[in-house]
Amino acid sequence: MKILRYLRDAAVFAPCYIALDWTSYIDPVGPFNITPWNPQAALAVVWMMLGGLLHAPAVLGTILLADVLVRHAPGGYAITVLTAFVLAGGYASIAWALKSRLSDTGLRSTRQLTLFAGLVVAGTGLVGAAFIGVLDASGLLGRTPFGSAWMRFWIGDAVGILVTAPLLFAAADDARRSALVALARRPEALLQAAVLTATIWLIFGGLGTDPSRQFYLLFLPLIWIAVRFGMNGAIVAIAIVQMGVVIGIHGAGGISLPVVELQALLAALTLTGLFLGVTVDQRQRAERGLRETLRLAAAGEMAGAIAHEVNQPLTAVTNYGRSAQMLLERHPSGQAQLREVVARILSEAERAAEIIRRLRDFFRAGTTRLEIVEVDLLLAAVRRMAADATQGTAVRFEVDAASPLPPLFVDRLQIEVVLRNLIVNAVESVAGSGRPGGRVAVRAERCADASLRIVVVDDGPGIPAQRRSGLFEPFVSGKPMGMGLGLAVSRAIVEAHGGTLEAVHAAHGEFHLVLPCTPNP
Repeated sequence: MKILRYLRDAAVFAPCYIALDWTSYIDPVGPFNITPWNPQAALAVVWMMLGGLLHAPAVLGTILLADVLVRHAPGGYAITVLTAFVLAGGYASIAWALKSRLSDTGLRSTRQLTLFAGLVVAGTGLVGAAFIGVLDASGLLGRTPFGSAWMRFWIGDAVGILVTAPLLFAAADDARRSALVALARRPEALLQAAVLTATIWLIFGGLGTDPSRQFYLLFLPLIWIAVRFGMNGAIVAIAIVQMGVVIGIHGAGGISLPVVELQALLAALTLTGLFLGVTVDQRQRAERGLRETLRLAAAGEMAGAIAHEVNQPLTAVTNYGRSAQMLLERHPSGQAQLREVVARILSEAERAAEIIRRLRDFFRAGTTRLEIVEVDLLLAAVRRMAADATQGTAVRFEVDAASPLPPLFVDRLQIEVVLRNLIVNAVESVAGSGRPGGRVAVRAERCADASLRIVVVDDGPGIPAQRRSGLFEPFVSGKPMGMGLGLAVSRAIVEAHGGTLEAVHAAHGEFHLVLPCTPNP
């Protein structure tokens, strides 16, 4: 079965290799017909890299067959066999080096892409030197200088592999292949492919001038595609450019720009697209990771609020339960009082269940449950938070609220998370200043635009000016063991309510939290 599978794979590989060799057989130079780029080299390298070096004999036979069918063995069969061994051995070495060094053929990081490009450029340079060395020693270069022939072959192989190998890697990966299929169905991607094709036509036929003068136009749609669709879009766009250039040159009956310049432009276009694509992918992965991290941070913040809120009704349930037991022990006939205690137990249990349901809804869908919240109730919760935060410290806590204040229209649980974070930060700032005592104050006042401002101020050391601009950025923390996510999560919650959270320039720590009041106060 292994032999049959090997023969089946070779029967697919050989025609594809020969077809690519024939398609790229443009403007050959020298008696041995060195072409500007060689995409078939990528097919050989990727096949041996993914399938193993046992495929090297099939690659050798295919290279021999392609030289005979496409180039007609210009150096004779002996030289053809020798150069085929050089190429097959060189491509096998490149495949081994890539397989040894690359942990992921998806090229999902700039490090992996740089390693891939470096190994390809270095490997093709050595292979080209050996190949041209055999031709030079056999006197088959004619009048072509060794350096010129080597440079042409080197860049041709390097560009061919850099352009074609990422597409072959994607085709061999189930997840990326599915992503490419999904990409092909998107209207924007089809529009981009049409624009890219039109640009190629414009360069090679529409303007009727030297294509080298307009080749830079290809960078515009390539950048557009890479920015929108990352590495998947980049490798497809580069492949379209490669095919378009081949078709354009074939249709023109020859090239109208120096081969080295064509190779340089293709290499620059390829590397630009690949590195831009992988950078976009990395940024998108980082953004997804940051969102997940913020969500986890929100979970931590919410867990503190939930533990505090649920603890109260559960404690009340316990106390009421004990009261019921005592009533039954002392007054077995006191059913009226017992019914009242049981009703309170049920009420507190329902309150705890409601808190848990809201937490579940928040983490499932990120939803907020807006409700009318009286400021007095919110400040009562603030006093409970402050009592917990200042326990064991000498920090004083004060609450000042103008009267009357309109009710808020917010998700009470989430806003309590924000206030808890601000109060804990303020208490830690005062307690860590090294001064005896200290004060944290919360002040609520009405704004002129149907909103309410809650000011949290402390007499700690304050926030340095150089830190204030990035204070709400994720992972920016002034605490030795802090993650720097509390304020970032707090601002995200407040902005989701249509409010603002700012650190005010002051001698001490001062934060202003502005929240919307009820629509119909």
